[in-house]
Amino acid sequence: MAISDLHASHIKRVEVNFGIFGQGLNPGEVTQAIGIQPDGSGLSGDDKTNYLGQVIGTHPEGFWILSTESKVKSKDINDHLRYLLTQLLPHRAAVLRFAHGGETYFDIVWGSTYLYAGTGPVIERDCLRGVAELEAGMGFDIYQIEEEEGAT
Repeated sequence: MAISDLHASHIKRVEVNFGIFGQGLNPGEVTQAIGIQPDGSGLSGDDKTNYLGQVIGTHPEGFWILSTESKVKSKDINDHLRYLLTQLLPHRAAVLRFAHGGETYFDIVWGSTYLYAGTGPVIERDCLRGVAELEAGMGFDIYQIEEEEGAT
């Protein structure tokens, strides 16, 4: 089920990030095992920075993150999830092995100029199945974005 043109006209930002997290996780080993370069990674104890690049602490665990930012242009959340699932599901066993004692997680970033009952992202069953196969949790960062004056 594709999103309608009206619904898509309100959506201004869609991004999905998948992460593997664990206390002893070495992101270099994840990259080597599955052959995909991450968009973000770090070891437990590495500096943690904010969006300004200021150090705000250290990472409590290792992490390996793959993102759809700048890779998927669709406003349909399912296209973003399918992109990641296509990359990750062939390496399911390795992903789960590295997540043992940690977790796998999808973070959905979604911004719209119109937030009202029933206007949020809808995840289709094939995507839900793939998320479950990776034994992943999921969270939503949903933002109200103000429509620019004079925008249509």
